Amino acid sequence: MQSLFRLLARTAVAAATSAGSQNFLGAKWVSASLDLAPKGWKRSLALRYLALSPHYFYRNSANAELTAHDFLESEYNRNLHSRQIIIDEIISKHLEPGLTCLDYGCGPGFLAHAVAPRVAKVVACDISKGVLACARVINFDANIDYRCVAANGAIPVSDEEIDFAYSFGVVQHVTDDVFRGILSELRRALKPSGIVVCHVVLDGHRGWRSEAAWRADKTVKGRLKWRFGMWCFSRSRDCVEKLITEAGFRSLQIIPVMDSGIDLLGGYISGHLCVCTR
Repeated sequence: MQSLFRLLARTAVAAATSAGSQNFLGAKWVSASLDLAPKGWKRSLALRYLALSPHYFYRNSANAELTAHDFLESEYNRNLHSRQIIIDEIISKHLEPGLTCLDYGCGPGFLAHAVAPRVAKVVACDISKGVLACARVINFDANIDYRCVAANGAIPVSDEEIDFAYSFGVVQHVTDDVFRGILSELRRALKPSGIVVCHVVLDGHRGWRSEAAWRADKTVKGRLKWRFGMWCFSRSRDCVEKLITEAGFRSLQIIPVMDSGIDLLGGYISGHLCVCTR
């Protein structure tokens, strides 16, 4: 019963801040209030908003006793550190000073902030106007251009504008149909021979379920999670290969993150990297 009450509380928060399915912090009032807030309040308000989303800041045994302020600062620093490791250990080999990079599903901009010093430009996009508003406050860099993905899924870049694209912590939260659309848009945006690095979760990850299993769950809890919660889908290796190759990408490699020798929290350590070429 207690877990159901917690779910209902999270559901209420998600409903209040969402602009639709999986568009956490997408409600118009989130970005509008950040725009109107006094300059000295913006950072604190942005961090508080990020804590309302199921994606970014997490209470656990290590930070359970921290004050609200210290918790937010601790999670900010954790995100900053872990995303820097991703760039240093995984992405840096693909980066060069003159590149234009695409960060798909950028969230609060921690990855974009880590990439920015290494390239000419980062186009960082997300479906949530609220999280983009937070990113502009807490992870501003002169060469990061934060842009909102269109309602139809279109990435706001020109054809063949992007040299290199990456996406972490996104694909496992979208349906196969949406993933197909993302892949199509990534291919359109990339220059010929452009590379994509995409983080995915394969079957067997911490008990995660397939999209079909989520849809089949007709319990009250299952319906609430489908309507308001953060989806967490695993896929078979064959499914991932099929979706990526059918989108027209080539030279696909699927590599366990653990093979990189990287010690990361937040779900990445048991994930896989898809590396492919337009």
